[in-house]
Amino acid sequence: MALASLVATGGCAGELALVSAVFFGLSLGAWIAGRDRHRRALEAARGMRLALASGQHRHIESMLRKELLLVEAGEAVGEEREWLARAQLGGLLVAEWRLDEAAEVYGTDRPARHPALRGLAAFGRHELSVLTETPTEARLERIRTDRDETLRHVPAPIREDVARAWHALEGLCLVRMGRVREGLGLLEGGLASLEYSPSRVVYLFHLAQAYEHVGERELARRTYEETARTFPGTRLASEAEARTHALGPAAPASVFRGMLPEAPEAPRKPVPVPSGRGDASDPDEAA
Repeated sequence: MALASLVATGGCAGELALVSAVFFGLSLGAWIAGRDRHRRALEAARGMRLALASGQHRHIESMLRKELLLVEAGEAVGEEREWLARAQLGGLLVAEWRLDEAAEVYGTDRPARHPALRGLAAFGRHELSVLTETPTEARLERIRTDRDETLRHVPAPIREDVARAWHALEGLCLVRMGRVREGLGLLEGGLASLEYSPSRVVYLFHLAQAYEHVGERELARRTYEETARTFPGTRLASEAEARTHALGPAAPASVFRGMLPEAPEAPRKPVPVPSGRGDASDPDEAA
């Protein structure tokens, strides 16, 4: 698979923009034109999306885990390569609702040194916290603070796309807090920046729930259908299929608001945070 071959390829030192782009699932647009390594990154991201949609993602998971085993064994793996692997594996596990395993991936005692990479780690940990806890105002504020700090270190060509990815996370948090109308626009605007992200299925599912909550029945149905296609066989895809049928034309309109399901219950295991770390990757630090 393209993603696995990219992770295994050396010579990525200093490619923080590349790692940022792959992590957030960005299409990169014209910025990749004429740049072979960036084209490979886009091919890798497309390979991940194809693998998710076709059920061929286990090979990618295996390769990413092997990469992290090399890190744990003390092999000379650059932190860009390490955090590309952590971010992609963490996103894949979140998409499959394997949240405890994702927490272990992000709970490394090897914090990223570069501030841009710390921002990537913070994004993943915030995502997990929003899904495994009842989000609070303090969590929401921490997301916004880490977003602003991260954007200071993101290369200009992709800054706007990365900002939209953070907006999607903020929208996810607001929807999980019950502030659906506030989160709806942020989710809608941010999804394009998560086009190739494994965890896109989570954002799609919550966007569909938000549409259903505000009475946009047809938008909800179509978004649930897209959710089910994005990563078939996962828990969220199955939930989405059920909601698609429930919102079909034969069902009475009066039923839907009462049938709105919560997202599947997540494990309550907290995201591990090693002691002595004082960077943006600890979302609870200022909560």
